[in-house]
Amino acid sequence: MIQMKVTGANELMAKFEQIKADMYKGFAAALVAGAFPVSNEAKILANYLTGNLRRSIHIATKTADITKPERKSGGSESGIQSAREVQKIADKLKSKGKAEVLIGTNVDYAAPQEFLHKPYLRPALDNNKAEVNAEMQRAVQMVIAKAEAAK
Repeated sequence: MIQMKVTGANELMAKFEQIKADMYKGFAAALVAGAFPVSNEAKILANYLTGNLRRSIHIATKTADITKPERKSGGSESGIQSAREVQKIADKLKSKGKAEVLIGTNVDYAAPQEFLHKPYLRPALDNNKAEVNAEMQRAVQMVIAKAEAAK
């Protein structure tokens, strides 16, 4: 599991209070947005034999994979179910003051690959710290702009 510390939350909360935005949902969306650069690079860095490890890397909460398409009654894919999961993350932030977004895989040989052969998750995080922060800032700025436009 990869953990990140977020700084500047107090200033962010003050700005959200000023514009009456839903700070929890905006911050939850920013957490998810910040996870994508790491997930994308981990897929590039993962060893490739069959492609199974790369395909299995995803962003999730403890309760659900937020990158997996949701099925409608006819069996067709309707797109990602991230809005529902972002709301769950927001609810957790509001009730507990913290939440987590996970990047990983459930493939049996993933841990030996990461720790014994060729790391892919840790280097992906190390290589993308600036991009993660920038992505989170962009997501938060979009929420602020949307709230200001709605005034």
